[in-house]
Amino acid sequence: MEKYMPFIWIGLAAFALAAEAFTAQLISIWFSLGALGAAISCIFTDNIIIQLSVFIVVTASSLALTRPLVMRSRRKSRPVKTNLDRAIGREAILTKDITKEHDGELKVLGDYWLAASVGGREIKSGTKVRVLAINSTRLIVEELNEGDTRRTEELAAQSGGK
Repeated sequence: MEKYMPFIWIGLAAFALAAEAFTAQLISIWFSLGALGAAISCIFTDNIIIQLSVFIVVTASSLALTRPLVMRSRRKSRPVKTNLDRAIGREAILTKDITKEHDGELKVLGDYWLAASVGGREIKSGTKVRVLAINSTRLIVEELNEGDTRRTEELAAQSGGK
């Protein structure tokens, strides 16, 4: 059995790396490091208890050393902005009515999007609107009146943002 242990440890390391390849959570990478450490320990000893101890120590220490760094870097990452963020503040013409029962539709940046109004107001198609925010798959809009000079940021703040 002892002569097969390096292959068992290397197989465990390969399995952990393969499992890691299918996740984005950094769950099994530390087990692969521990298994490689245990495989290296096979050069020096045939004692399975020592190999298992090396596996546990290397796994735990690599987890303790790298996990806080990974978590800190994830907290620093900002949400990924999409091109649709450019739609906020744009003016468009409704192509379908917004009613209390149904969302309307508008074309902005070359694509058609569902549209809902601020406060659930009804707006007829052909009306000029301004996009205030994004809520899931809907653009939140407000009807533009002639001479409407309010700033887009103030309107977006009133609608609750994205």
